[in-house]
Amino acid sequence: MKRKNYISKRSLLLILLILSSTFAQAENTEEAPRVILFFGRFHPLLLHLPIGALVVAFFIDMLGRFQKNYPANTVKNILGFSAFFSIITSVLGYFLSLEGGYQEETLDLHFYTGILTALLTTGLFLLSRKENFKASKTFLPLFVLSLISISVAGHFGSVLTHGDNFLTEYAVPAKKERTIEVVDSLRMYNDVIVKILDKKCVQCHNTTKRKGDLSLASKMDILNGGESGEVLLAGNAYKSLLYEQLLLPITDEDHMPPEGKEQLTKDEIKLLEKWIDEGLDFDNYVTNAQNDTVKKLLNNYLVFNKIDIPKASRNSINEVREAGFRVLELVPGEAELNVKLLEQIPTKSNIAKLTSIKEQIVELDFDDIEVTDQMTGMLKKFKNLRTLRLNSPKITDKSLKNLKNLKNLEVLNVYNTAISNKGLEELLKATQPRKIYSWKTEVDKETAERLALEYDVKIQNDIQEGFVEISSLEMPIITPSNTLFVDSISLAFESKLKNVELRYTLNGTVPDSTSQLYTDKLVINNSTTLKIAAFKKGWLPSETLSIQYAKIKHKVPTFSIVDKPDVRYPNANKLFDLEEGGLSFKDSQWTGFLGDDINTTIDLKVSKTVDNISINCLENVANYIFFPKALEVYASNDKNGTFKKLGAVNISRKGQGGGGPELKKVTLEIPSTTARYFKVVVKNFKVLPKWHPGAGTAAWMFVDEIYLW
Repeated sequence: MKRKNYISKRSLLLILLILSSTFAQAENTEEAPRVILFFGRFHPLLLHLPIGALVVAFFIDMLGRFQKNYPANTVKNILGFSAFFSIITSVLGYFLSLEGGYQEETLDLHFYTGILTALLTTGLFLLSRKENFKASKTFLPLFVLSLISISVAGHFGSVLTHGDNFLTEYAVPAKKERTIEVVDSLRMYNDVIVKILDKKCVQCHNTTKRKGDLSLASKMDILNGGESGEVLLAGNAYKSLLYEQLLLPITDEDHMPPEGKEQLTKDEIKLLEKWIDEGLDFDNYVTNAQNDTVKKLLNNYLVFNKIDIPKASRNSINEVREAGFRVLELVPGEAELNVKLLEQIPTKSNIAKLTSIKEQIVELDFDDIEVTDQMTGMLKKFKNLRTLRLNSPKITDKSLKNLKNLKNLEVLNVYNTAISNKGLEELLKATQPRKIYSWKTEVDKETAERLALEYDVKIQNDIQEGFVEISSLEMPIITPSNTLFVDSISLAFESKLKNVELRYTLNGTVPDSTSQLYTDKLVINNSTTLKIAAFKKGWLPSETLSIQYAKIKHKVPTFSIVDKPDVRYPNANKLFDLEEGGLSFKDSQWTGFLGDDINTTIDLKVSKTVDNISINCLENVANYIFFPKALEVYASNDKNGTFKKLGAVNISRKGQGGGGPELKKVTLEIPSTTARYFKVVVKNFKVLPKWHPGAGTAAWMFVDEIYLW
């Protein structure tokens, strides 16, 4: 027994000696040794041990007091366990704090309440070594005080790691979000960027926990940057440190968020890129969202005011249609309706028919219809109306008075009416639509600009400023998206505008207004290059969309490969599955090779003729992914015999790749060759060039398809 106590004391002295020397080393060096920072990372792992043990000890203590069968030895042992790990956890917590990046006042409160907990728990353990300690007047109060202390320490720990309101976030009702039902009403920073940062970044970069001395919790914090200086460069996402770190491979120690944390999606990264490139606007509404892709991304941040609207009866809808209106469901199966008057000369009686579906009408269109003020009186009942078009010279300020109570009105088009400055101002005093189109009215430009500023409304009032300027059409949409086929492929073209002519060529020339007109569908039976553009009277033609389609001569039945893809982007079968990848290297269609070439031998089972061999590859310089350097092809009729080189092509790339991800299709035309075995070698860039931030490290090569045609 004495020897056992002797060994315990010697072990304790040795631990204290090591800890004291470690403390001294940490205090006397400007930067903490890596071994200390390493052990500090174990603080979150061990801190639950003393907490759990202390709570269990208190439960057993109280149970023993009530049952008159007090387990003194058990309580003593658990308290000893809790005391030991309280001390160890406090020491490791100190080591962890040396990393920096924490709000000093909160860190001190957490640290000193943690030390107090360790002292109180140690005191409890020492008291428990005395006989009949449970009867002591100080034991139970000290026990309760220890629990309070460990709770307070835990609270400040949660503040350090999760922010100020981690414990209380769900204790109060959620703050109601501002209703935003259209993209143009989104404030890019407040309504989009803040949500992205809060969800993925602020946990480690907030006012209490500043990893890298960086907080992303406010505009001022973001502009102040961190220990490396500015993290965002207005107008240039690819030169912004924060954005660069998002694009690093997830295994890179500088990648953010760190591996194991929830990562930003490619859509979130795209929106951050847009915000940075457009100048870090912290105050204004979304601009330049005409691009359909951007609109689609921003739609995820809209906040709708859910109004429970009952569906209109079929009889009511039919009556309205019989009165000369077109009635469409905004969303199939839902109650909201879009209504447009088709009759050129309306009457008060047929317009009155609309009152039977007044709850369901959210969009109402009287475009180029001679509606009068007397006919618009019933509009004051349309409480759910969001979009209204009144384009008649007979509409005056009297009609605007009927709109004052329409609090849900978002878009008001009163082009070519007789409304005045006074009428528009009176309307805006009562309700503020998001957009008003008032050109070709008695509203002058100066008044429109003043009212727009005063009421925070967009007022389009000057035809000369581009409201009806000739715009370019968007490129057509083609389905399906794949460009590889075996027998034939049936293509469908679509434009988002009505009455658009889609014209195409298959001979390499640029389509014009006399080219082949698309009517139903286009079936392609051979490899070709499709070029297609959209045309419409009064619009500029769209840019030409050019797509190369390849008819696969031979599917690959089997193959062998020297170096398999990296385990993070595996499965060499994807090289021959005819399913093409997109711009994201994470979309599961790509194979990734880190520093290795692709050296694969294709076995066609019997000798077959091949004219071309192509590969699809990806470059994303920010993620260390480069186009291959070259493509080489060999052929043989004997797998173990001599392979004859059929040709090679060097793959060009330009500049330092600051423009985002790019796709390239590389084709090697070979003399019409008949063989059973074809060896394809795709050369990796191997090492990143000197100008790259990762210069000298292995380059990634991503290929999704190798095909014969």
